[in-house]
Amino acid sequence: MNRLFVTALSVLFTFGVAGIVYGQDAQQSEAQQTLLPEIDPQDIEIRSQFQARFPGLRRQPILGFNPRPRVFQIDPNRTPFFEDEETVVANLPVGVLERPEAPQYTPLGYTDPKNGFARLGIGSYISPEADIYAIGKINNRNRVAAQINHFSTDGHLDNFTDSRRSSEIGLNSIHRASQKTTLRTNLSVNSGFNHYPGLYTVDGEPASGNDRVERLGIKGGFNVDWAQTSLSGVQFSLHGGSNQFDLSSDFPELQTDDVSEWNASSSVQYSRLGDNIQEVHRLKINTSFGGVNDYLGENQSWSVTTASAHYERLFNYQTDVKASLGISGATDAVNDFSLYLSPEVTVTHTLFSGVDLKGHLSGTPSYRQWGSIHNENSYVSFSDSLQHQFEWLAFAEAQIEPISGTTFSGGISYQNIKNYQFYNRNTTSLVDSPGTDAHLFGVNYHDANMFKIYGSFAQDIRPDVFWVSADGSWQRARLSNEGKIPFIESLNIKGTVALRPFKQLVLQGWGEYVGGRDDSDGNSLSSFMLLGGSFEISLAERLGVYGKLVNLLGEEYELWQGYPERGFQGYIGITYLF
Repeated sequence: MNRLFVTALSVLFTFGVAGIVYGQDAQQSEAQQTLLPEIDPQDIEIRSQFQARFPGLRRQPILGFNPRPRVFQIDPNRTPFFEDEETVVANLPVGVLERPEAPQYTPLGYTDPKNGFARLGIGSYISPEADIYAIGKINNRNRVAAQINHFSTDGHLDNFTDSRRSSEIGLNSIHRASQKTTLRTNLSVNSGFNHYPGLYTVDGEPASGNDRVERLGIKGGFNVDWAQTSLSGVQFSLHGGSNQFDLSSDFPELQTDDVSEWNASSSVQYSRLGDNIQEVHRLKINTSFGGVNDYLGENQSWSVTTASAHYERLFNYQTDVKASLGISGATDAVNDFSLYLSPEVTVTHTLFSGVDLKGHLSGTPSYRQWGSIHNENSYVSFSDSLQHQFEWLAFAEAQIEPISGTTFSGGISYQNIKNYQFYNRNTTSLVDSPGTDAHLFGVNYHDANMFKIYGSFAQDIRPDVFWVSADGSWQRARLSNEGKIPFIESLNIKGTVALRPFKQLVLQGWGEYVGGRDDSDGNSLSSFMLLGGSFEISLAERLGVYGKLVNLLGEEYELWQGYPERGFQGYIGITYLF
């Protein structure tokens, strides 16, 4: 009996020890097979580059190398390590609120140009036009580009000489001196001429004075960027130019000396990053100055200088604020030195996806030279002294994109302008030519204010096949004496429709309505509507044909009183990629 009891107890003891040993072996085997380490949260150190370091990580043993793991005890109340704050912010990714830019779209079946393209055509009234652009790569650090733009016409008036020409040749270059230093240069030469048809009267009847204005100009400069990051660094620019105008006429009183002008401008900007994402601090100085040698041979000088401090920041990934405060000084041949406060604030807020609100307030001085004035109105007399102007501008607008491909935008704006520049049509009796009057445009200045309501619409009805766009504005433009500003319309509406029935063909149509205006004497000028259309078809990968029709309705209208614009015109030309 005792022997049986001892035997049973021995068996139970043996199975119990075996079970314990087996369980321990199983736990050890399971521990060796798992790949998940036991990590204390205090052992994790997060760095600003979003890299994680695990000091207590047990790696799998390598055959022949099994060092003793180094486990560090870290103070739970320690201050985490960060790099220099500016370096941290500079290397963080920049958040993008808008949709990314779409890939570059080629509307026709052309291949990508290697060196440039050329568009050459001719239109009604013997009107050749040319746009040529070429780019070349000298080496990995240097690129150059050149362009030629030309337009001329033999004129469309039967009883007057009204031919004109406008040509420009430009050269640009980019030199990358180092990874952070870039030099950009530009140089261009322009020339042209135009006549003053029908702007003279003899005994009340329009007459031709065989008058002509020839223009020759040159401009150039360079920009240097020392970029620490894409948002910080130092920028310096220096530009200058000159223009010369030669007025010839059959009337001795209008045969004056040449009018010449020159200008120079320089800008220095220093930018540094703040402590927050997309926070930038800037200091900037701009100065522009120049002189005019007028038709009487007298010299007139002018200058505009602004020193400002800028602040930019993105708040909560929704509100983008750009603000600056500056001091400006301006002087010209008429006004003594004037000092202005020049603030600028622009706030863009994303209300929710597809709806952006924008507000702006700024005060800006400026000065327009004869080159800019002549581009706008070719019939000025060059006999006035030019002045600077200071503009207060405020606007609020909204942009809505309810669905992809459909965009609505609109807003209101208000401008208050000191020394606003506008045109008067002046009548001058020529003493040496009895009975002859000259009706040329003079440049006048007066304080003015403008209130405008504007809006636009764009719709891709079928992407890459059919799309439309339209914009319009209504404005109330008044001088400070409540008189209307001459030659400024109250209502303007534009629209464009484009159709691409197949890959090699694009058709476009457009229209513009310009409402009634007043001349300088307060008389009403009629409104007009212009319609046009164009096509372009690719005949090969590098060759295509284009055509356009302008003023389809043959509308008779005048942009500047006394000079009828061209009626119906047709153009045909070729496009070549090289």
